[in-house]
Amino acid sequence: MRAGLRTRAAVLGVLLHGCLSVTVNVSFPNEKLEGAAASIEDMVGSGPPAGPAPAAPARKPEGRAPQPVRRWLAWFQPAVVEAQAIPELRTRTPEVMAAIESRRKRRPELDAVAQTGCLGENKDGLVDARPGQNCPPTLGQLVAAENADRIFLYKTLVTQNSMPAEDITRVQAAFAKVRREKAAPGTWVQLENGQWTRK
Repeated sequence: MRAGLRTRAAVLGVLLHGCLSVTVNVSFPNEKLEGAAASIEDMVGSGPPAGPAPAAPARKPEGRAPQPVRRWLAWFQPAVVEAQAIPELRTRTPEVMAAIESRRKRRPELDAVAQTGCLGENKDGLVDARPGQNCPPTLGQLVAAENADRIFLYKTLVTQNSMPAEDITRVQAAFAKVRREKAAPGTWVQLENGQWTRK
């Protein structure tokens, strides 16, 4: 009898583990990634965003409460998830906004150095030091601080939007494309093929 109970408990444990450990990865089209990148870069280049982040829509109450037995069983049933055709990227979380604010403070110095030709936007969505004249002695620190914020931002976007870990390269490519397009004349940019050019 005890062996039967143990077997049932083991089977129940396996079933519960299968029901409770679910990972959902979301894949966003490039247009969504580029739109989010453009929005974030606009916030970095401008002042604070107007108004608070949009609130999540309130859930509608579901009919009447289930019976006691059904209430207990509800814990073990898969949850119903409403999916949209194209989900929205979460871009205004506290972590993302902190990275934006840190980059916003650094932006004037970064732009000034880019105009001297000492700094360029690479194809991975990061900044690179470039050989130029009158480069500041703090160039290495500036590049390291900016890239640390950018990498944190990319990883945060991937994690908070339940994207597969390998999508970080797509996120970086989207930001790189947006920065190439928004770069001021005279700024060094690296094309997708790896070639550097000055706008």
